[in-house]
Amino acid sequence: MGGIIDVGPEATGFIAIGQFATGFFALGQVATGVIAIGQVARGFFVVGQAAFGIVSLGMLSGGLVGTIGMLGVGGRGVGGILPLVPRLREARELPPTQSFDELARGGTAEGWVAASVQLSQDGSARLYTGSVPLPVRVDARLRRALTSHAGQTLLVSVRRLGNGFVAERLMLLPKERVKDPRWWLIWAAQLGLLFVASLAFWLLVVRPIVAAMHQVFA
Repeated sequence: MGGIIDVGPEATGFIAIGQFATGFFALGQVATGVIAIGQVARGFFVVGQAAFGIVSLGMLSGGLVGTIGMLGVGGRGVGGILPLVPRLREARELPPTQSFDELARGGTAEGWVAASVQLSQDGSARLYTGSVPLPVRVDARLRRALTSHAGQTLLVSVRRLGNGFVAERLMLLPKERVKDPRWWLIWAAQLGLLFVASLAFWLLVVRPIVAAMHQVFA
């Protein structure tokens, strides 16, 4: 056992191929390596039916940084992956915004404007930027929705209509998760699982690879 290239039932080498393979590059039924490919693969960059590493691809997959799999856990992932790295905001892209003055001076027909919703004395909802009311007409379909979001800041789709402007669509801004105690519990669980996964990576991946490289080059 041991060498630059080792092939056998229990292979240990810089390149290891076998039923149980450990090395920098490992290929086997159970493969452990910096690059590992096998039914069960452990390492830094791994591919297998069951894969665990820094970046992993497998049916059952775990990756500290990223993973792709049908089921698994990972820093970030594609598929049925439970994320281990907390997100402070929803993973939702927002449209580009501009000030109402930029929209009014420009030649574009429509754009998204950030505006706060305030109720007037008669109970109707008005759109404001700061303390200045927006000179736009609110589409009748939005008036009830605006009233229900009084006091909030929204993104409003404003379209040029004749000599004026009309607000036609609304988009809620993602809430800051740090203000929701429920997310603190979720983040604590995520970080706890990330710690356990990191410890498992050290014991199951780093130590065997270091031992194998020491055996190869000693």
